[in-house]
Formats: sequence, C-alpha cells, structure tokens
Amino acid sequence: MKKTKRLFLGMAILSLLLFTSCSDTTFEEETLHMQESLSVSDKTHLLSGNKSEDIQFDGYYVGADTLLYDHQITSILDVPPVYPETLKNDEPIWFVNGAGIDVAKQYKNMVEIAEFTGRPVVGIHNGTKEGIADVLEIILPTNETVEASIEKSVLEIIDTDTNVLLLGHSQGAFHLARSLRTLENQLSNTQLGQLMVETIGGAGMWFPRGPQYVHYANKGDNVPKVHGVLTPGALPGNRSVIFTFDDEWYDVPTEVDTPFIRVHAQIVYLRNRLTFAEARTYAPPFGTKKINLNNL
Repeated sequence: MKKTKRLFLGMAILSLLLFTSCSDTTFEEETLHMQESLSVSDKTHLLSGNKSEDIQFDGYYVGADTLLYDHQITSILDVPPVYPETLKNDEPIWFVNGAGIDVAKQYKNMVEIAEFTGRPVVGIHNGTKEGIADVLEIILPTNETVEASIEKSVLEIIDTDTNVLLLGHSQGAFHLARSLRTLENQLSNTQLGQLMVETIGGAGMWFPRGPQYVHYANKGDNVPKVHGVLTPGALPGNRSVIFTFDDEWYDVPTEVDTPFIRVHAQIVYLRNRLTFAEARTYAPPFGTKKINLNNL
C-alpha cells in the first residue's frame, strides 16, 4: 500500500515537472560552441537545436559565451563564468537546472541569475531526455552523470578557500540532494559545513546534515509541497531555513502561459530571494526554521 501511495504521489507531479522552471519563455534557438576536443557531429547537434540530443551533454559545464566543457576532463574552476553587468559578489554560483531545459535555455537562465544576484555563474547541466522520461528520474532515479559532475566539482573546493553557492532549481535540487547524500559518506562534518546550498522551487526532499542550507518555496508552487522541502517527512538539513512567499508571474508570454509556469518559473524565485548571507542570519541553532518572506 505504501509503495502504491508513493507511486501515486510521484505520478501526481508528472504534469508539474514537465513545465519546468525555464525563465526564458521565448524558446529561441541559440548557437552554442564546444571546446575543441569535441567532434564536429557534437557541434552539429547543438547548432540544429535538436532537444532530443541534449542528454549527451548531461553533466557538462556551461560557461561564458555558451561554451560547454566535459566535466570528466575539465576542472570546473577553469570554466569561465557568466558575469553580471554589475558585480556585487565575486564568489561564484554553480547552477543545476531543472527538467526539460536544454543547454541553450540553461545559459539564458544563468544570465538571469547573474543579473539578479550580481554574482558570476557556471552551469552544471542536467540534461533533458524530454517529456515523461525526465520526470521519471524523480520516481525511479537513474541519472548519475549530472550527480557525478556535482560531486567531482564539490570535491575540488573542499579544504580550500574557495567559496561557492550550489544552486538547484526544480529537478536540479533533486540531483543536488542526492549528490550531497553521496558526499556525506566521503566528507567530515567540518568539510560538509563548507558547502553553501540553495534551492528554489526544489524537488529535493532529503538533505544530509552539515552544509549550510537555504530553501525557497512559493506557496502556489506544488513542486516543493509534493516532492520538496515542504513535503511531510522531508529532511531539509540541520540548521536550514525555508523561506515561503506568495507570488505569481503575470506577464508570461501567451504561448507558454500556464498556472504552473506563473508560480514555478525561475524569475518568480529570483525576485523574492535574499542574498545567501542575509538569508543565513535567520538560520536556527538546530533543526529547521520556516519563515514567510511576506512578513519580513
């Protein structure tokens, strides 16, 4: 009976996660460029804008000028980030995108994040298989490539002076949570404590103790309520803070306007977030604290 209920809940979010957190709603094709070691056929797939081929770039790093880098042969620290017009904080954000987002759309999301936060941004690409195949990863997790990329990236900064914010939107938060649970078995509590993690409209439910967590959940967004930090039995992480708010994106282009997009789109979260440093001042000494941003 419990397995049946779990499957039912998982299927209930199928229709939700199919409309992902893409802040770009023009859906224009972009020309992307690969590092020289990649083949001509790889370049052709990108230039054609064939979304079904996007999964081959799962786990790749996305840098400035839409350059892609294979995480297996490249250090994320060598990837040139997308910079905002006005730099407010030079500590980078490593961004993991949600389901259904190809590399072109992730790049546009990165530009938006950089402008809203004033920080440089590097993408860790959560490749899309399109449609139901993407959402099934939540119910029957099989995508280990993007998680291996996240884990490799984190291990590169452990015990260094490099400060990075790990940011996951929608399904990206799910992969972040799974990666952190894997790293929990490899790192000490002190090392885990170096990590700064933020989720927005996240589909991740279980986060390990140790990292510094900030979560955002729009009250009208069912993703964090059905498969995220607001789900009964969720573990948002010790000393985590969950900010809730009530907002909708009303000027959505007609061709992509849905009730789900209005409350789950990345822009809705970015315009309601605090800086990570300010958000962490509300963190409790233990457990989890939930705060309504509308009351601050």
